[in-house]
Amino acid sequence: MSDLRDGLAHVLWIGGAPRVGKTTLSRLLAGKYDLKLYNLDWHQVREHRDRGGPAMRWWDERTLDGLWVDSTPGELLERSIAAWNEGFELVIQDLLALPPFRTIVAEGPGALPRLVAPLIRDRSQAIFLVPTLAVWEGVLAGRGAVGADRTRDPARGRLTLRERDARFEAAIAGWCDELGLRWVRLDGGLSLDASLALIEEHFGPHLPKELNV
Repeated sequence: MSDLRDGLAHVLWIGGAPRVGKTTLSRLLAGKYDLKLYNLDWHQVREHRDRGGPAMRWWDERTLDGLWVDSTPGELLERSIAAWNEGFELVIQDLLALPPFRTIVAEGPGALPRLVAPLIRDRSQAIFLVPTLAVWEGVLAGRGAVGADRTRDPARGRLTLRERDARFEAAIAGWCDELGLRWVRLDGGLSLDASLALIEEHFGPHLPKELNV
């Protein structure tokens, strides 16, 4: 495992719950410091599912009703974690194939604390974000309709989505506490600039000394 820590020493991780603003903050950070951005969700949906196993294929084999109306939040969380676990080896392969001389910020809910922890030298390489309900709802509203809204019972689908995410948020906090990793609850009290400054402070030792200007 020490070899992986050495090989991925230039990777910074932003994990956490869906709908907390990870992608927005990662893009701002990458732009400011000229970092390589690696979005776990993008690669999973567009590249990894064809190479994945049954846990990843399970999502493609279900209708929207089957996912968000006929499944329970607990089952969906279990299935989500299983798919992220299954695809994480592909994430590692991707990251190892990228040039090591440019710092990478890897972000997405699939960057689970217990998967990331063995890959970092110190806790300043990873941070995990969870939203309050108000932040979750605000981010969701900004994205328009999601799959849960396109079911036979959109209200139930939205409740299932929220409960799945709420359980995931609690799990992330618990895993981070157990592993000694930092997690932050974003409650909307910080501006976007202040939230970015928080991320910069955490990653400070690993960021380039000069800004991308």
